Amino acid sequence: MEITFNMDTEKKKIGVIQSRGAGDIVIALPIMWEYHNNGHEIYWPVCEQFIPSFRDTAPWVNWIPVPLDTVGYFFLQTPLELLAKQGITNWDDILYLYQYLSSVPEKTDPDLFAMMKFDQYKYAITGIPFKKKWELDKCITRNHDREQTLYKSVVTQSRYMVYQQRASDVSYDYDLSEIDPAIQRIEITELTDNIFDWISIIDGAEILILIDSVFANLVDQLNLAPTADKYFKRKWDRKVDGNPVLLQDWSYLPTEMPAGVQIKSVIDHLPQKKSNTAQQLMSGIGNK
Repeated sequence: MEITFNMDTEKKKIGVIQSRGAGDIVIALPIMWEYHNNGHEIYWPVCEQFIPSFRDTAPWVNWIPVPLDTVGYFFLQTPLELLAKQGITNWDDILYLYQYLSSVPEKTDPDLFAMMKFDQYKYAITGIPFKKKWELDKCITRNHDREQTLYKSVVTQSRYMVYQQRASDVSYDYDLSEIDPAIQRIEITELTDNIFDWISIIDGAEILILIDSVFANLVDQLNLAPTADKYFKRKWDRKVDGNPVLLQDWSYLPTEMPAGVQIKSVIDHLPQKKSNTAQQLMSGIGNK
């Protein structure tokens, strides 16, 4: 398996395999921005519920809605079929950004993945410097009118906090009784179909309590609410390699795992390979 995608100078269509979740797409946007700036046309199938968030926020991408199904074809099979309709059929023209899918475990390099967290891995396999992750502001077009509409509908006090108790796959109930009652409490809920509409609200918050989700990624990658007290709560079903690298000033809340549940790292699911990218790199260094 090749560690990096060949970003040649000839303009061509590039397909992306990362149909979900929203946080992964936000993490990967700066990767594809580099390819776009190199003259390539980006075609990115994503689950249809994400289209309202990304269609106008990153209009330089050709977003393709992927319908959900009960089998799981929306992860790989349907995106590949949709890319084929755009004339993208060669794996050399497709960036596979999932860190792991059980249907194609050979697409993940176990040695390379073992060295880093999942977001670092996405950048490593595409050859884009990891520091680019924090250049998200260059990749998106904010809709300030929509942001202000949402802001005016929920913010009623000068001092407020923003907290998140529901993500796509986990829920937590926080005890906020110790919070100063003079601080308005604003919970992130489905008030809008565009996650980016929350940016202004989040940026003005005095306190943030966020689950490992797209909103925590937005805060970190855009350096939102730089003076706020920020609290990050990881999902109980993830080990360290399943959590993103965060650079801003966060405090980390403990998470209890349900009784009787054993969580494995992604690396535990990967087959051992006789020869992989990391070994090839080391071999090359040794021969110099």
